[in-house]
Amino acid sequence: MIKLRNSAVAFLFNEDKVLLLKRAASMQIAPNKWSGVGGHLKESEINSPLTACYREICEETGIKEENIFDLELKYVIYRMDRNEIRQHYIYFGKTNKTEVINTTEGDLHWILIKDLLNKDYTMTFKKMLEHFTETGQKDNCVYAGIVVNDNERLNINWSILEDTAKLN
Repeated sequence: MIKLRNSAVAFLFNEDKVLLLKRAASMQIAPNKWSGVGGHLKESEINSPLTACYREICEETGIKEENIFDLELKYVIYRMDRNEIRQHYIYFGKTNKTEVINTTEGDLHWILIKDLLNKDYTMTFKKMLEHFTETGQKDNCVYAGIVVNDNERLNINWSILEDTAKLN
C-alpha cells in the first residue's frame, strides 16, 4: 500500500545569510544532514502547506509570522521512497529576526549565502538548491520536481507549474 508524506520547509534569508538546520544524529529522516526549517503537515494543514510552514518555523526557531516577509512557494518536489510518496513544499522568504531558540530537531545556523551549496544535504535538497541558485532565484516561477533514477543516479526533472485555467 502506498502512503503519502507531506512536508513544508522554509529557507529564510537575513541580509547576506540564510538560516539552516543541521539535523540531529537521532533524527529518523536525514540524520546529520543540513536542511531548511520545517516538517510534516498535520492532517488539518493538508490543504494549506503555508500554514504548516509558518507553524514549523515558529516551533523550530521561535521566529513568528510577523517577522517573516515575502515567504513564497518556490518548489514542490515529489519522490517515491519505500512505498511512500514524499511531497515537499519548499518556501523561500526573509526575516528581520536573527535570534533563534534551541530545538530538539538539531542545531540552527546562520550561514553566508555564498556557502549555501557547501553543506551536506539530502540529494533532493542539494539538487533543489543548485537549481535555485542557478535559475529559481532569478524568476517568480514555481517549479515542480520529480525525483527519477537516471542511470543508477538520482536526479530531478524540473517543470514550471503554470496556471492552466489561463490556457482554456
